[in-house]
Amino acid sequence: MRPREKLVLEFWDRSNRLSAKNREYGNFVKDFFSMLLEADIKNGDITTNSLIGKNKEISADIIGKEPGILAGLEELNFLNKGLRLRPLKKDGDKVRSNEVIAEIRGNAGKILSRERANLNLLQRMSGIATLAYSLNAKLGNCVKIAATRKTLWGLLDKKAVSLGNGLTHRLSLNDGILIKENHLKLMDYNFGNAIGSAKSRSKHIEIEVEKKEQALLAAKAIKNAIRKNNKNLFALMFDKISPAEMREIIDWIKDKKLYGHMLFEASGNINQDNMHAYSDCGADIISMGSLTNSAKVLNMSLEIK
Repeated sequence: MRPREKLVLEFWDRSNRLSAKNREYGNFVKDFFSMLLEADIKNGDITTNSLIGKNKEISADIIGKEPGILAGLEELNFLNKGLRLRPLKKDGDKVRSNEVIAEIRGNAGKILSRERANLNLLQRMSGIATLAYSLNAKLGNCVKIAATRKTLWGLLDKKAVSLGNGLTHRLSLNDGILIKENHLKLMDYNFGNAIGSAKSRSKHIEIEVEKKEQALLAAKAIKNAIRKNNKNLFALMFDKISPAEMREIIDWIKDKKLYGHMLFEASGNINQDNMHAYSDCGADIISMGSLTNSAKVLNMSLEIK
């Protein structure tokens, strides 16, 4: 791996924290699913309670109905306490059509009342992972795909992106400095003061720019900070800037011998149709809100044996 690729991962990848072994993530998942089950089950599943004996034991398969990348198996354990869950695949594995993903054994009432929650979890996370994997495959190794904070399921969506070989970006507002347009407006676009106020709070500082003039001012401010033996790692987020103009700005930065001191993110109105133009203009990562807010779910079903 080239040094710049290592810096990209350091700056925008937090996947190592998205595991049940991490207390913060585990607590988020537990609380999130408690809320989902409380909203869905409330005072009980009156259909199942009316028709099925309360002590009946059953076995069921979760089956993938179309090809994709599996995500959410680790989290499935949080939804099925008291049941016996036997995964037949691993998170990140490829799933074929009509392939059994996992087997659940135990009380029929518990299995049936959690059926939709289980499927919603696996279908959503697997759909996001499949989309991220597909986009990464189309781009090859030239640039990384990253999530944004446009998430419906928070850290679960970020985890799904990472299982599709995408980058997570920030997990929270406390997870690195991102100086956005509204921050700069309140500071009269004084990039030097913005960097000076931020550099002691985080090693990673990213600045959003919306036009060429802002990008050049930000790059000059970063250069001044670096001259003062600054130990921060910087990035520019190009928001809704065309690939041609982005290439022009990056070439200017290279000409000023600043390329090695900052990374570049392309963001805003990027989709499958235009992402190659951004990957060819010098971006290190492409962040896409559609990864998590527009991904199609991966079709699955739960079937009683």
